[in-house]
Amino acid sequence: MQYDILIRGGTVVDPSQGLHAERDVLVSDGRIQAINDSHTAVEARHVIDARGLFVVPGLIDLHVHVYTHAPLGLDPDSLCAAGGVTTMLDTGSAGSYNFDAFRRDDIDPAETEVLALVNLSRIGLIAADLGELVDPRYSDPEGVVATIRRHPDVAVGVKIRAGTHIIGAGEQGWRHLRQAIQAARDSETWLMVHIGECPMSIPEIVNELQPGDCITHCFKGGSTRVTNDDGMIHSAVRSAAERGVVFDVGHGYGSFCWDVAEAAISQGFEPTTISTDLHTQNIHGPVYDMPTTMSKFLMLGLSLDRVVEMSTSSPAKVLGREDDLGTLRVGSVADIALLESHTGQFQFTDSYQHSRVGETLLTAAATIRRGSIVPGGGGTRMRHYSESP
Repeated sequence: MQYDILIRGGTVVDPSQGLHAERDVLVSDGRIQAINDSHTAVEARHVIDARGLFVVPGLIDLHVHVYTHAPLGLDPDSLCAAGGVTTMLDTGSAGSYNFDAFRRDDIDPAETEVLALVNLSRIGLIAADLGELVDPRYSDPEGVVATIRRHPDVAVGVKIRAGTHIIGAGEQGWRHLRQAIQAARDSETWLMVHIGECPMSIPEIVNELQPGDCITHCFKGGSTRVTNDDGMIHSAVRSAAERGVVFDVGHGYGSFCWDVAEAAISQGFEPTTISTDLHTQNIHGPVYDMPTTMSKFLMLGLSLDRVVEMSTSSPAKVLGREDDLGTLRVGSVADIALLESHTGQFQFTDSYQHSRVGETLLTAAATIRRGSIVPGGGGTRMRHYSESP
């Protein structure tokens, strides 16, 4: 039998199967056909020499902005090639008034699988700099539910950005948060809450959430954090994680702080999922792509297997897609990322212009989406040596 693609001699890292070993991966008809001991004699139309590379399930970025008619939107397919991301979740770029256009112009034409959360604000992020819910007339919980019911295959949940400058202060802010929660319940989906300078405390927010709901920007600094003023994880935050509330990184331009991340991880509090919050303002730093964001957690002391899990099988579970995404199981869709690990002294920057030095930088060497090799790769624009080599 001749296969479509043979990925030969790479180190396969697939936490969904507890696999970390040198293997050959065989692909045909858009599916994983076999994972063999290396150097088994087979024929394939395309052979990728993966010696020295990590072969992992296609990465799942649980926080991006790819509605190109919104001010921050990026092209999803370019992110796929550059970062090894084969599935991405747009987090509230569109609301009930513009979701149909988002799907028509960006979701459906993309080769990358794009899923989306519907913003409580009917205009999404079209006027994000003005605060999409400061005027409460923009809140449309009924429209959110109707939109999800109209697009059940791609609209998978609800999004609210819960900063005071976005949803309003006091009772208005609380009313918007509760409307978003109710929209998630009425649509039988889940809610992602963007935190930062909120009109309520983080313990108050997480106490309103159910298992499967999500806090994004979980290592953000500022006035509302997962840590208290002594740098300790709030007991309510730890309890929420234990009962199944998701804590997502959502790095972004202003939402990832080394001090908060280091304090949390030192106390055994790890994120559920690693994501980028990629948009036009951070794609050339400090975020760049998923592999760079993953590298930061290697620098923070997490193992490669754990970092891959947080970027593949864990977000697949959040999406309820663990049977067909975030895995290299035989028979699953052939979404695959080949990652190159570079060793050196690399400078990594958080969202507050603070830097740390790490010894490992991951880049995307190649990406396969639905069994097709995606042109392009990660390049070196994210590589910053701590001093001249």
